[in-house]
Amino acid sequence: MTGSALFDFMLASIGLCIVVYLFFLAIDFISPDPRFRLIARVAVGGVALLIFLVAVKAVLFGGGSGGMAITPMSVIEFAIGVIVVLVVIYIINLVVDFLAPGNFAAAIKFVVGALALIAILVVAEHALFGGGAGLIPSSFQSRLSK
Repeated sequence: MTGSALFDFMLASIGLCIVVYLFFLAIDFISPDPRFRLIARVAVGGVALLIFLVAVKAVLFGGGSGGMAITPMSVIEFAIGVIVVLVVIYIINLVVDFLAPGNFAAAIKFVVGALALIAILVVAEHALFGGGAGLIPSSFQSRLSK
């Protein structure tokens, strides 16, 4: 166990907690169906547990971090993605409530909620494993790493 590995573990744990907490805050507003919420919570919670175990392995036994790429930039980009999806859902819900009749409005909101949930899961995947969604230019990121 090295000090560097221990520090990487701490960073990964904090980034993981932030991303998972933001996801769990947003999921109730995004998903109109309790089954979708449960599936998304199990998926993100399970991935969080796997990432945590890989980080523990890296500290105790050495080796890489298993492809984790949680960075401050990816956390910010995930938060931006969540906010954008929440605003889009809010606007779509306003338009649907204004224009669509009762049962049809519920069906539209169900489909839009499912699509928004998929979008949030994709952004979460990029934040946890891809180092971000590409919202912040790579030239800016490279200047920060110098």
